[in-house]
Amino acid sequence: MAVEKEIIVAIEFGSSKIRGVAGCKNIDGSVQVLDIEQVDARNCIRKGVVYNIDKTVMCLKHIVDKMENALEMRVRKVFVGIGGQSLRTKKNTVSRQFATKTVVSQELVDSLLKTNRNTVYAGYEILEVVPQEYHVGLDTTVDPVGVLSSQIDGNYLNIIAKTEIKEYILKCVEAVGLDVAGMFVAPMALAGCVLTDTEKRSGCALVDFGYGTTTVAVYKGNLLRHLAVIPLGGNNITQDLCSLQIDEDEAEGLKMKYGSAYSDLSSEELAKNLLVNNGRTIEERLLVDIVEAREEEILSNVAAQIRNSGYQDKLLAGIVISGAASNVKNLDKAAAARLHPDKTRFARIVPFALQAVHAEQVVKDGSLNTLLALMNEGNQNCVEPKVVMKEEVPEEVAEEQEMPQTAPGFVPVEETHKEVYEREEPKSKGGIWKKFKEKLVDLTKTVTEE
Repeated sequence: MAVEKEIIVAIEFGSSKIRGVAGCKNIDGSVQVLDIEQVDARNCIRKGVVYNIDKTVMCLKHIVDKMENALEMRVRKVFVGIGGQSLRTKKNTVSRQFATKTVVSQELVDSLLKTNRNTVYAGYEILEVVPQEYHVGLDTTVDPVGVLSSQIDGNYLNIIAKTEIKEYILKCVEAVGLDVAGMFVAPMALAGCVLTDTEKRSGCALVDFGYGTTTVAVYKGNLLRHLAVIPLGGNNITQDLCSLQIDEDEAEGLKMKYGSAYSDLSSEELAKNLLVNNGRTIEERLLVDIVEAREEEILSNVAAQIRNSGYQDKLLAGIVISGAASNVKNLDKAAAARLHPDKTRFARIVPFALQAVHAEQVVKDGSLNTLLALMNEGNQNCVEPKVVMKEEVPEEVAEEQEMPQTAPGFVPVEETHKEVYEREEPKSKGGIWKKFKEKLVDLTKTVTEE
Protein backbone atom coordinates (compact mmCIF):
# COMPACT_ATOMS: atom_id res chain seq x y z
CA MET A 1 0.00 0.00 0.00
CA ALA A 2 1.73 3.17 -1.18
CA VAL A 3 1.29 6.41 0.73
CA GLU A 4 -0.84 8.55 -1.61
CA LYS A 5 -2.36 10.75 1.11
CA GLU A 6 -1.17 11.77 4.52
CA ILE A 7 -2.31 9.09 6.94
CA ILE A 8 -2.85 10.48 10.43
CA VAL A 9 -2.67 8.18 13.45
CA ALA A 10 -4.14 9.23 16.81
CA ILE A 11 -4.22 7.52 20.21
CA GLU A 12 -6.69 8.10 23.03
CA PHE A 13 -5.74 6.92 26.52
CA GLY A 14 -9.19 6.34 28.00
CA SER A 15 -10.12 4.95 31.40
CA SER A 16 -11.84 1.90 29.91
CA LYS A 17 -9.99 1.47 26.62
CA ILE A 18 -6.93 2.63 24.78
CA ARG A 19 -8.04 3.39 21.23
CA GLY A 20 -6.15 4.08 18.04
CA VAL A 21 -7.37 5.38 14.71
CA ALA A 22 -5.74 5.82 11.31
CA GLY A 23 -7.31 7.97 8.65
CA CYS A 24 -6.81 10.68 6.08
CA LYS A 25 -8.51 13.95 5.25
CA ASN A 26 -10.07 14.50 1.86
CA ILE A 27 -10.14 17.75 -0.08
CA ASP A 28 -13.91 18.05 0.36
CA GLY A 29 -13.53 18.12 4.16
CA SER A 30 -14.61 14.55 4.74
CA VAL A 31 -12.47 12.10 6.67
CA GLN A 32 -11.70 8.56 5.60
CA VAL A 33 -11.25 6.17 8.51
CA LEU A 34 -8.87 3.40 7.50
CA ASP A 35 -8.70 1.48 10.76
CA ILE A 36 -9.77 1.64 14.40
CA GLU A 37 -8.25 -0.59 17.08
CA GLN A 38 -8.88 -0.76 20.81
CA VAL A 39 -7.88 -2.79 23.86
CA ASP A 40 -9.15 -2.95 27.42
CA ALA A 41 -7.28 -0.47 29.63
CA ARG A 42 -8.96 -0.97 33.00
CA ASN A 43 -5.81 -2.57 34.42
CA CYS A 44 -3.44 0.20 33.39
CA ILE A 45 -5.35 3.52 33.27
CA ARG A 46 -7.43 5.05 36.04
CA LYS A 47 -9.48 8.22 35.78
CA GLY A 48 -7.82 8.91 32.44
CA VAL A 49 -4.29 8.74 33.87
CA VAL A 50 -1.63 6.12 33.13
CA TYR A 51 -0.70 4.33 36.36
CA ASN A 52 0.86 1.07 35.06
CA ILE A 53 3.41 1.95 32.40
CA ASP A 54 4.40 -1.64 31.49
CA LYS A 55 0.82 -2.76 30.86
CA THR A 56 0.04 0.43 28.98
CA VAL A 57 3.04 -0.15 26.73
CA MET A 58 1.83 -3.70 26.01
CA CYS A 59 -1.65 -2.42 25.13
CA LEU A 60 -0.26 0.32 22.92
CA LYS A 61 2.06 -2.09 21.11
CA HIS A 62 -0.87 -4.43 20.46
CA ILE A 63 -2.83 -1.58 18.90
CA VAL A 64 0.09 -0.44 16.74
CA ASP A 65 0.85 -3.99 15.54
CA LYS A 66 -2.76 -4.58 14.51
CA MET A 67 -2.94 -1.21 12.81
CA GLU A 68 0.26 -1.83 10.85
CA ASN A 69 -1.11 -5.16 9.65
CA ALA A 70 -4.37 -3.55 8.58
CA LEU A 71 -2.66 -0.65 6.79
CA GLU A 72 0.27 -2.69 5.47
CA MET A 73 2.35 0.29 6.53
CA ARG A 74 4.73 1.10 9.35
CA VAL A 75 3.53 3.58 11.99
CA ARG A 76 6.33 6.00 12.88
CA LYS A 77 4.56 8.63 15.01
CA VAL A 78 1.21 9.37 16.60
CA PHE A 79 -0.92 12.24 17.86
CA VAL A 80 -2.15 11.80 21.42
CA GLY A 81 -4.70 13.42 23.69
CA ILE A 82 -4.19 14.53 27.28
CA GLY A 83 -7.08 14.27 29.72
CA GLY A 84 -7.62 12.84 33.15
CA GLN A 85 -8.62 13.79 36.63
CA SER A 86 -6.09 16.55 37.32
CA LEU A 87 -6.86 18.50 34.13
CA ARG A 88 -8.32 21.91 34.95
CA THR A 89 -8.13 25.62 34.20
CA LYS A 90 -6.69 28.46 36.26
CA LYS A 91 -7.21 32.16 35.62
CA ASN A 92 -4.28 34.55 35.63
CA THR A 93 -3.78 38.26 34.96
CA VAL A 94 -0.60 39.99 33.82
CA SER A 95 -0.45 43.79 33.95
CA ARG A 96 1.78 46.52 32.50
CA GLN A 97 1.76 50.23 33.32
CA PHE A 98 3.43 53.03 31.38
CA ALA A 99 4.52 56.52 32.39
CA THR A 100 2.73 57.96 29.37
CA LYS A 101 0.11 56.68 27.00
CA THR A 102 1.65 54.06 24.74
CA VAL A 103 0.43 52.29 21.63
CA VAL A 104 0.05 48.60 22.40
CA SER A 105 2.25 46.59 20.05
CA GLN A 106 2.28 42.93 19.14
CA GLU A 107 5.62 42.63 20.91
CA LEU A 108 4.02 43.87 24.12
CA VAL A 109 1.14 41.38 23.80
CA ASP A 110 3.65 38.56 23.21
CA SER A 111 5.59 39.69 26.27
CA LEU A 112 2.46 39.48 28.43
CA LEU A 113 1.76 35.98 27.15
CA LYS A 114 5.33 34.87 27.83
CA THR A 115 5.14 36.20 31.39
CA ASN A 116 1.92 34.29 31.91
CA ARG A 117 3.46 31.06 30.60
CA ASN A 118 6.17 31.36 33.23
CA THR A 119 3.59 31.15 36.00
CA VAL A 120 4.45 28.28 38.34
CA TYR A 121 1.85 25.86 39.70
CA ALA A 122 3.51 23.45 42.12
CA GLY A 123 3.33 19.90 40.78
CA TYR A 124 1.51 21.04 37.64
CA GLU A 125 2.50 22.25 34.21
CA ILE A 126 0.76 24.54 31.77
CA LEU A 127 -0.39 22.54 28.75
CA GLU A 128 -2.07 25.35 26.87
CA VAL A 129 -3.02 28.99 27.31
CA VAL A 130 -6.29 30.52 26.13
CA PRO A 131 -6.02 34.34 26.08
CA GLN A 132 -9.23 35.97 27.26
CA GLU A 133 -10.08 39.66 26.99
CA TYR A 134 -7.57 42.47 27.55
CA HIS A 135 -8.43 45.50 29.65
CA VAL A 136 -6.88 48.54 27.99
CA GLY A 137 -7.69 51.62 30.01
CA LEU A 138 -11.46 51.56 30.44
CA ASP A 139 -12.06 49.36 27.41
CA THR A 140 -12.20 45.57 27.02
CA THR A 141 -11.07 43.88 23.81
CA VAL A 142 -9.74 40.59 22.51
CA ASP A 143 -7.31 42.40 20.18
CA PRO A 144 -5.50 45.26 21.93
CA VAL A 145 -2.82 45.85 19.28
CA GLY A 146 -2.83 49.48 18.16
CA VAL A 147 -4.80 50.81 21.13
CA LEU A 148 -3.38 53.84 22.96
CA SER A 149 -3.28 53.39 26.75
CA SER A 150 -1.18 53.89 29.87
CA GLN A 151 -2.09 50.45 31.27
CA ILE A 152 -2.95 47.01 29.96
CA ASP A 153 -4.18 43.91 31.78
CA GLY A 154 -3.97 40.59 29.99
CA ASN A 155 -6.37 37.91 31.25
CA TYR A 156 -5.46 34.31 30.57
CA LEU A 157 -6.98 30.90 31.13
CA ASN A 158 -4.21 28.39 31.77
CA ILE A 159 -5.00 24.71 31.17
CA ILE A 160 -2.90 22.75 33.64
CA ALA A 161 -2.39 19.13 34.62
CA LYS A 162 -0.09 17.19 36.92
CA THR A 163 3.40 16.98 35.47
CA GLU A 164 3.48 13.17 35.40
CA ILE A 165 0.44 12.88 33.11
CA LYS A 166 2.35 14.14 30.08
CA GLU A 167 5.54 12.43 31.22
CA TYR A 168 3.92 8.97 31.47
CA ILE A 169 2.27 9.25 28.07
CA LEU A 170 5.59 10.19 26.47
CA LYS A 171 7.32 7.23 28.16
CA CYS A 172 4.72 4.79 26.87
CA VAL A 173 4.81 6.06 23.30
CA GLU A 174 8.60 6.13 23.19
CA ALA A 175 8.80 2.61 24.68
CA VAL A 176 6.88 1.31 21.64
CA GLY A 177 9.43 2.97 19.36
CA LEU A 178 7.19 5.81 18.18
CA ASP A 179 7.55 9.57 18.09
CA VAL A 180 4.89 11.96 19.37
CA ALA A 181 3.77 14.09 16.43
CA GLY A 182 1.66 16.29 18.68
CA MET A 183 -0.19 16.41 22.00
CA PHE A 184 -3.65 17.94 22.28
CA VAL A 185 -5.80 18.76 25.28
CA ALA A 186 -8.47 16.13 24.58
CA PRO A 187 -11.55 18.11 25.78
CA MET A 188 -10.54 21.07 23.60
CA ALA A 189 -10.08 18.84 20.58
CA LEU A 190 -13.51 17.34 21.25
CA ALA A 191 -15.13 20.76 21.63
CA GLY A 192 -13.51 22.01 18.44
CA CYS A 193 -15.03 19.06 16.64
CA VAL A 194 -18.57 18.62 18.01
CA LEU A 195 -19.56 22.17 18.94
CA THR A 196 -20.89 24.52 16.30
CA ASP A 197 -19.61 28.08 15.90
CA THR A 198 -22.99 29.33 17.07
CA GLU A 199 -22.84 27.23 20.25
CA LYS A 200 -19.36 28.47 21.13
CA ARG A 201 -20.32 32.07 20.42
CA SER A 202 -23.70 32.02 22.19
CA GLY A 203 -22.41 30.05 25.14
CA CYS A 204 -22.76 26.38 26.03
CA ALA A 205 -21.43 23.69 28.33
CA LEU A 206 -19.99 20.57 26.74
CA VAL A 207 -20.40 17.63 29.13
CA ASP A 208 -18.45 14.51 28.19
CA PHE A 209 -19.66 11.49 30.18
CA GLY A 210 -16.82 8.97 30.29
CA TYR A 211 -16.11 5.62 31.91
CA GLY A 212 -14.11 6.98 34.85
CA THR A 213 -14.56 10.76 34.63
CA THR A 214 -16.97 13.43 33.46
CA THR A 215 -15.47 16.49 31.78
CA VAL A 216 -17.12 19.93 31.71
CA ALA A 217 -15.98 22.59 29.23
CA VAL A 218 -17.76 25.95 29.20
CA TYR A 219 -17.61 28.20 26.10
CA LYS A 220 -18.77 31.75 25.57
CA GLY A 221 -17.81 34.35 22.98
CA ASN A 222 -15.89 31.71 20.99
CA LEU A 223 -13.51 31.19 23.90
CA LEU A 224 -13.03 28.44 26.45
CA ARG A 225 -14.01 29.93 29.82
CA HIS A 226 -13.75 26.99 32.20
CA LEU A 227 -12.59 23.37 32.16
CA ALA A 228 -12.83 20.76 34.89
CA VAL A 229 -12.70 16.97 35.16
CA ILE A 230 -15.01 15.35 37.70
CA PRO A 231 -13.68 12.00 39.03
CA LEU A 232 -17.05 10.29 38.55
CA GLY A 233 -18.22 8.39 35.49
CA GLY A 234 -20.29 5.56 34.14
CA ASN A 235 -18.20 2.95 35.92
CA ASN A 236 -19.25 4.35 39.30
CA ILE A 237 -22.84 3.42 38.48
CA THR A 238 -21.78 -0.06 37.39
CA GLN A 239 -19.80 -0.57 40.60
CA ASP A 240 -22.82 0.55 42.64
CA LEU A 241 -24.84 -2.22 41.01
CA CYS A 242 -22.03 -4.72 41.65
CA SER A 243 -22.65 -4.15 45.37
CA LEU A 244 -25.83 -6.18 44.84
CA GLN A 245 -23.57 -9.21 44.27
CA ILE A 246 -23.79 -8.91 40.49
CA ASP A 247 -20.92 -9.56 38.08
CA GLU A 248 -19.50 -6.39 36.52
CA ASP A 249 -20.40 -7.29 32.93
CA GLU A 250 -23.92 -8.24 33.97
CA ALA A 251 -24.25 -5.04 36.00
CA GLU A 252 -23.26 -3.00 32.94
CA GLY A 253 -25.87 -4.81 30.86
CA LEU A 254 -28.62 -4.29 33.44
CA LYS A 255 -27.71 -0.61 33.73
CA MET A 256 -28.09 -0.05 30.00
CA LYS A 257 -31.26 -2.16 29.66
CA TYR A 258 -33.24 -1.20 32.75
CA GLY A 259 -31.40 1.74 34.31
CA SER A 260 -32.65 5.30 34.02
CA ALA A 261 -31.04 8.62 34.89
CA TYR A 262 -34.46 10.06 35.60
CA SER A 263 -37.62 8.20 36.52
CA ASP A 264 -41.11 9.54 37.04
CA LEU A 265 -42.65 6.08 37.28
CA SER A 266 -44.33 4.91 40.45
CA SER A 267 -43.15 1.95 42.51
CA GLU A 268 -46.12 -0.03 41.21
CA GLU A 269 -44.95 0.49 37.61
CA LEU A 270 -41.46 -0.75 38.54
CA ALA A 271 -42.60 -3.68 40.62
CA LYS A 272 -41.22 -6.56 38.57
CA ASN A 273 -38.20 -8.59 39.61
CA LEU A 274 -35.19 -8.87 37.31
CA LEU A 275 -33.47 -12.21 36.92
CA VAL A 276 -29.72 -12.11 37.50
CA ASN A 277 -26.97 -14.69 37.79
CA ASN A 278 -27.45 -17.98 39.66
CA GLY A 279 -31.20 -17.62 39.42
CA ARG A 280 -31.30 -14.67 41.83
CA THR A 281 -33.60 -11.70 41.34
CA ILE A 282 -33.43 -8.00 42.22
CA GLU A 283 -36.20 -5.44 42.25
CA GLU A 284 -36.34 -3.19 39.20
CA ARG A 285 -37.23 -0.27 41.47
CA LEU A 286 -33.99 -0.80 43.43
CA LEU A 287 -31.88 -0.86 40.26
CA VAL A 288 -33.49 2.31 38.91
CA ASP A 289 -33.03 4.11 42.24
CA ILE A 290 -29.31 3.23 42.33
CA VAL A 291 -28.70 4.45 38.78
CA GLU A 292 -30.73 7.61 39.28
CA ALA A 293 -29.01 8.50 42.56
CA ARG A 294 -25.51 8.26 41.08
CA GLU A 295 -26.50 10.19 37.94
CA GLU A 296 -27.94 12.89 40.18
CA GLU A 297 -24.61 13.12 42.02
CA ILE A 298 -22.68 13.43 38.75
CA LEU A 299 -25.05 16.09 37.40
CA SER A 300 -24.88 18.01 40.68
CA ASN A 301 -21.10 18.21 40.25
CA VAL A 302 -21.57 19.30 36.64
CA ALA A 303 -23.91 22.08 37.82
CA ALA A 304 -21.32 23.18 40.39
CA GLN A 305 -18.63 23.46 37.71
CA ILE A 306 -20.91 25.48 35.46
CA ARG A 307 -21.54 27.84 38.37
CA ASN A 308 -17.79 28.06 39.01
CA SER A 309 -17.31 29.24 35.45
CA GLY A 310 -19.37 32.35 36.15
CA TYR A 311 -21.41 31.83 32.98
CA GLN A 312 -24.29 29.72 34.28
CA ASP A 313 -26.87 32.33 33.24
CA LYS A 314 -25.18 33.18 29.93
CA LEU A 315 -25.28 29.82 28.12
CA LEU A 316 -27.83 30.55 25.43
CA ALA A 317 -27.00 27.34 23.53
CA GLY A 318 -27.56 25.21 26.61
CA ILE A 319 -25.89 21.83 27.17
CA VAL A 320 -24.19 19.55 24.65
CA ILE A 321 -23.80 15.96 25.87
CA SER A 322 -21.24 13.48 24.56
CA GLY A 323 -19.36 10.37 25.64
CA ALA A 324 -19.92 6.63 25.93
CA ALA A 325 -21.54 6.93 29.37
CA SER A 326 -24.18 9.32 28.05
CA ASN A 327 -26.30 6.48 26.69
CA VAL A 328 -28.18 5.76 29.91
CA LYS A 329 -31.89 6.25 29.32
CA ASN A 330 -33.48 9.61 30.13
CA LEU A 331 -30.20 11.43 30.69
CA ASP A 332 -31.63 14.42 28.83
CA LYS A 333 -34.55 14.59 31.29
CA ALA A 334 -32.16 14.34 34.22
CA ALA A 335 -29.98 17.11 32.78
CA ALA A 336 -33.04 19.33 32.28
CA ALA A 337 -34.13 18.75 35.88
CA ARG A 338 -30.70 19.30 37.47
CA LEU A 339 -29.02 21.83 35.16
CA HIS A 340 -32.01 23.80 33.85
CA PRO A 341 -30.50 24.52 30.42
CA ASP A 342 -32.37 26.41 27.71
CA LYS A 343 -31.77 23.44 25.43
CA THR A 344 -30.00 20.06 25.43
CA ARG A 345 -28.31 18.38 22.46
CA PHE A 346 -26.68 14.98 22.21
CA ALA A 347 -23.51 14.68 20.10
CA ARG A 348 -23.46 10.97 19.25
CA ILE A 349 -20.97 11.23 16.41
CA VAL A 350 -18.62 13.84 14.98
CA PRO A 351 -20.32 16.22 12.52
CA PHE A 352 -17.93 15.88 9.58
CA ALA A 353 -18.57 13.29 6.86
CA LEU A 354 -17.01 9.93 7.58
CA GLN A 355 -15.98 7.32 5.06
CA ALA A 356 -14.96 4.09 6.77
CA VAL A 357 -13.14 1.15 5.22
CA HIS A 358 -14.76 -0.97 7.93
CA ALA A 359 -18.13 0.68 8.62
CA GLU A 360 -18.81 -1.55 11.62
CA GLN A 361 -15.87 0.05 13.45
CA VAL A 362 -17.49 3.48 13.53
CA VAL A 363 -20.14 3.18 16.25
CA LYS A 364 -22.46 6.12 16.81
CA ASP A 365 -22.79 6.12 20.59
CA GLY A 366 -20.39 8.94 21.45
CA SER A 367 -17.55 6.62 22.46
CA LEU A 368 -15.38 7.51 19.44
CA ASN A 369 -15.93 11.27 19.44
CA THR A 370 -12.71 12.21 21.24
CA LEU A 371 -10.62 9.73 19.24
CA LEU A 372 -11.91 11.01 15.90
CA ALA A 373 -11.50 14.61 17.09
CA LEU A 374 -7.83 13.95 17.88
CA MET A 375 -7.29 12.50 14.41
CA ASN A 376 -9.04 15.51 12.89
CA GLU A 377 -6.60 17.80 14.73
CA GLY A 378 -3.60 15.95 13.29
CA ASN A 379 -1.76 17.70 10.50
CA GLN A 380 1.04 15.43 9.29
CA ASN A 381 1.66 11.98 7.89
CA CYS A 382 2.39 9.34 10.53
CA VAL A 383 3.25 6.25 8.47
CA GLU A 384 5.77 5.00 5.96
CA PRO A 385 6.01 1.94 3.69
CA LYS A 386 7.19 -1.21 5.35
CA VAL A 387 10.79 -2.12 4.52
CA VAL A 388 10.95 -5.63 3.04
CA MET A 389 14.30 -7.23 3.82
CA LYS A 390 15.67 -9.14 0.80
CA GLU A 391 17.08 -12.60 1.52
CA GLU A 392 20.74 -13.13 0.68
CA VAL A 393 21.07 -15.24 -2.49
CA PRO A 394 23.95 -17.80 -2.61
CA GLU A 395 26.63 -16.90 -5.15
CA GLU A 396 26.04 -19.98 -7.33
CA VAL A 397 22.31 -19.31 -7.45
CA ALA A 398 22.96 -15.69 -8.28
CA GLU A 399 25.15 -16.71 -11.23
CA GLU A 400 22.45 -19.01 -12.53
CA GLN A 401 19.90 -16.21 -12.24
CA GLU A 402 22.15 -13.93 -14.29
CA MET A 403 22.08 -16.33 -17.27
CA PRO A 404 20.08 -15.00 -20.21
CA GLN A 405 16.49 -16.20 -20.45
CA THR A 406 15.85 -18.61 -23.35
CA ALA A 407 12.91 -20.42 -24.82
CA PRO A 408 11.80 -23.60 -23.00
CA GLY A 409 13.80 -26.64 -24.10
CA PHE A 410 16.59 -24.64 -25.76
CA VAL A 411 20.08 -26.04 -25.20
CA PRO A 412 23.18 -24.05 -26.21
CA VAL A 413 25.21 -25.56 -29.07
CA GLU A 414 28.42 -25.81 -27.07
CA GLU A 415 26.63 -27.62 -24.31
CA THR A 416 25.11 -30.05 -26.83
CA HIS A 417 28.52 -30.98 -28.26
CA LYS A 418 29.93 -31.38 -24.77
CA GLU A 419 27.15 -33.69 -23.70
CA VAL A 420 27.43 -35.79 -26.90
CA TYR A 421 31.17 -36.07 -26.49
CA GLU A 422 30.86 -37.11 -22.90
CA ARG A 423 28.18 -39.61 -23.68
CA GLU A 424 29.78 -41.15 -26.83
CA GLU A 425 33.40 -41.39 -25.71
CA PRO A 426 32.73 -44.15 -23.20
CA LYS A 427 30.67 -46.00 -25.87
CA SER A 428 33.57 -45.85 -28.34
CA LYS A 429 36.00 -47.25 -25.81
CA GLY A 430 33.57 -49.89 -24.68
CA GLY A 431 33.07 -51.07 -28.32
CA ILE A 432 36.82 -51.65 -29.08
CA TRP A 433 37.43 -53.70 -25.96
CA LYS A 434 34.31 -55.74 -26.60
CA LYS A 435 35.47 -56.64 -30.15
CA PHE A 436 38.98 -57.43 -28.92
CA LYS A 437 37.56 -59.66 -26.23
CA GLU A 438 35.36 -61.48 -28.74
CA LYS A 439 38.35 -62.09 -31.10
CA LEU A 440 40.45 -63.36 -28.18
CA VAL A 441 37.70 -65.83 -27.24
CA ASP A 442 37.45 -67.06 -30.88
CA LEU A 443 41.23 -67.49 -31.11
CA THR A 444 41.26 -69.49 -27.88
CA LYS A 445 38.52 -71.76 -29.18
CA THR A 446 40.47 -72.32 -32.42
CA VAL A 447 43.69 -73.28 -30.58
CA THR A 448 41.74 -75.61 -28.30
CA GLU A 449 40.05 -77.37 -31.19
CA GLU A 450 43.34 -77.90 -32.88
